[in-house]
Amino acid sequence: MELRHLRLVEAVAKTGTLSQAGKILNLTQSALSHQLKELEQELETPLFFRLNRKLVLSEAGRIMLESATQILTELEEVKARVNSHISSGHGEIALSTHCYTCYHWLPKVLRSFEREERKISITIKPEYTRDPLPGLLNGDLDLVITQSQWDEKMIEYRELFWDEQVVVISSKHPWAIKDFIDGQDFADEKLIIYYGPLEDSTLYSKVLGPLDLRPAEVIEMQLTEAAIELIKSNMGVKVMASWAVRPYLHDQDLCIK
Repeated sequence: MELRHLRLVEAVAKTGTLSQAGKILNLTQSALSHQLKELEQELETPLFFRLNRKLVLSEAGRIMLESATQILTELEEVKARVNSHISSGHGEIALSTHCYTCYHWLPKVLRSFEREERKISITIKPEYTRDPLPGLLNGDLDLVITQSQWDEKMIEYRELFWDEQVVVISSKHPWAIKDFIDGQDFADEKLIIYYGPLEDSTLYSKVLGPLDLRPAEVIEMQLTEAAIELIKSNMGVKVMASWAVRPYLHDQDLCIK
């Protein structure tokens, strides 16, 4: 197993197709197909299943992606530390976010920052994503992007933006004809979330919790593309930021409320 295999799994999981992954990795679809076959033969198990023209992670693939993300992130951190060591007066900021989906726009912001502040490097620590504020208090992190707010005098908060939240459903779902979805509607639904526990989600803290409600079933799915495929098949509903679902709204099988 080589680094190219880890980058392959990460790119395919992100894009859902070999052709799109090839654009990220600057490789042909044929080359990536060969690499994937090579890796699956070595592991003796499939890493992806084809679902509605998309490659969706198998359980083994999810384990592989988790390790690949950690290893590749650590490699980037090593590069940053080496660059910091050889650059006189070079500073470092360690940060994490409270939501995996933030990582798709964060790198562009960081590149812009580093162009302006060449003596300061940014280290992203995704291992703190689920619970970053303790890392901020113990000094492992310098900056956290979060939707939570603790009553803690040592933490200073600055508002960045507001995300419009929408309910994403199949166009065949009974909710498709409704004008408005309220908290009570979730009581009999399969709710898709990025990761648990449900009580940590904004939907629960803002809507379901105050009503003392829980959905009939909770499905954890960290990959937006895979969650969208489940929704299109009418296998669950999901609440997410409008910008996150916008690239998929051309699909007639989807509906938002």
